[in-house]
Amino acid sequence: MALVFTLVGISAAGFALFWGLSLFIQRYLYNEPADKLPLRAAVGGLLLGCFLTAWVYVNTRADGENKYGVIHQFSPNDRSAPVAKFQAVRQYPASKREETVAFERQTVGSGQKYKSADGKEFALNTADYLTTALLVDDAGKPVRYEAVLQNNTYVGEKYQFKEKDGGRTVEWSKPFDAAEPLAVVSPSGFTVFLALLLNVLHLVVWFAVFWPVLRFNVGHAIGLAVVFFAMSTVLLMPLLFESNKVAKAPTVVTTPATGKP
Repeated sequence: MALVFTLVGISAAGFALFWGLSLFIQRYLYNEPADKLPLRAAVGGLLLGCFLTAWVYVNTRADGENKYGVIHQFSPNDRSAPVAKFQAVRQYPASKREETVAFERQTVGSGQKYKSADGKEFALNTADYLTTALLVDDAGKPVRYEAVLQNNTYVGEKYQFKEKDGGRTVEWSKPFDAAEPLAVVSPSGFTVFLALLLNVLHLVVWFAVFWPVLRFNVGHAIGLAVVFFAMSTVLLMPLLFESNKVAKAPTVVTTPATGKP
């Protein structure tokens, strides 16, 4: 329903904006507004509403937050299927000791959490130790992901582990929640292309509305398109993405050993 309201709201607001703006500006620039202006404004509002609603749908239903968002916010990464097993490399600062502990996704109550063979729930750090790296299986070989640390403190908006000699990362949200499924995040050229294409099409739609639909000349249409594109990118689209977020269903990870969730 949120998407329906988005479509109707943008289309109606676009109709009012295009009709009122064209009526005023075109009389000033061209002595009289374009013919059939109410119809042209309705077409422009519907065109803008359909495109922006489709963009909201694509971005809010993607497997990562703001995967196809506006140019200054998009995060063009692909996420792997949730990881069923991994090994945590722990360092004990007091004794300078290091150990590796295996964890597996297990059902706990109505959800799932990572637990070790002795039933202990995974924790990033305690008063005794700090998780400095993760070993995640990739085609039968363990890949090491080093924690992003500064003075033995996790830095960044998320808890991040970066692939050694690679571009992939593993991350958890802050505050840490052992129920959050682990996934490998990797840069994606196709995702970058699609995100940039959506942003370019956003500008093209504004231009198309002002030029062939509302009949501004090319120069005025370009200027108006750039202004409204910038305002929409900075102010409108982040609000639309936020208001149309959908709650993600809990991810059930099937362990490869048993084939059971």
